Amino acid sequence: MKLYLIRHGESETNLAGHYTGWSQVNLTEKGVRDAEGIRPILSGIKFDKIFSSDLIRAMKTADTAIPGCVYETTPLLREIHLGSLAHKPFLPPDSEERKLTLDGFTAFGGESNAELRARAAEFLDKVKSLDCDTVAAFTHAGILRTTLSMLFSANVNTTNFVCSNCCIVILELKNGRWMLSGLINPQ
Repeated sequence: MKLYLIRHGESETNLAGHYTGWSQVNLTEKGVRDAEGIRPILSGIKFDKIFSSDLIRAMKTADTAIPGCVYETTPLLREIHLGSLAHKPFLPPDSEERKLTLDGFTAFGGESNAELRARAAEFLDKVKSLDCDTVAAFTHAGILRTTLSMLFSANVNTTNFVCSNCCIVILELKNGRWMLSGLINPQ
């Protein structure tokens, strides 16, 4: 089985340099072009099942990248919940507030990294249980990085893994284990 994890196109808050989390924000014009840009890559693949985060930016990306597709929405694929930081500018890297986000956003009424990992693991288990050859999942950078961190026991963060809008991480399930099969990171 192959699983294509696809990050959404550029959103309004991405463009503004603001945190987004569970906020419902639209894609920018560039975000739509981002999704159109991966259409040729995805058009040759027969997906047995398609999932999307239930957040607008992921669903719009799915609708644009695979026109006419039918997908199941799930909150398991949502970005990490940021609490009161949603729609606020990114915190400076050396600020005291930023240090509070090292294990998630509970200090701001949001989700912990452990809660995000649990959602990502639940989604992978759900996919494993399917009788499918090829699955697509439209999601967010937090889920992509968390999934890679879990599967490969590595700290996959913004410093060591650039996860561009419409990045595609391809995982393959072999002998009950997920393996990295490919990475497409459009710039």
